[in-house]
Amino acid sequence: MYLSSYKHSILLALFLVFSLSSCDVEDVFKVFKWSVDSFIGEGFLPSEEIIALGAFQRTEVNVQQKTENGESAGTIELKLYNGNSEALRLNEEGTARKCAELYAEGFSKIEDYQKIMIYFIQTDPNNPDNIAITEYAFEVKDFL
Repeated sequence: MYLSSYKHSILLALFLVFSLSSCDVEDVFKVFKWSVDSFIGEGFLPSEEIIALGAFQRTEVNVQQKTENGESAGTIELKLYNGNSEALRLNEEGTARKCAELYAEGFSKIEDYQKIMIYFIQTDPNNPDNIAITEYAFEVKDFL
């Protein structure tokens, strides 16, 4: 009960801060992006160029670091949702490679990872259970 009340208070405080401030949503996003970049590494979030390349509606990034037999095995998963560009329709694999290349160029800590996984995810707005996923894997060393 206490935790629920605590969460409610935090949410209320955040709501009041954002609703009473004159902050533009874009300014709030810039502060968020700056804090993510300074904590995780510059370029962690996909660039506008990647989003425009496939005309993606949404993006997600997941990173995994694990050690197997004394060797580091780091993977970046870039999930790109509902792309609708001509480049994507005509050459999906080439677009995936270009997305991986652009991400590798922009992410300051790319050397810490060995693999980039690109997922193109298409969702059906009429049936949320209907999802198509295409996956491409690339070695980071190919982009360094």
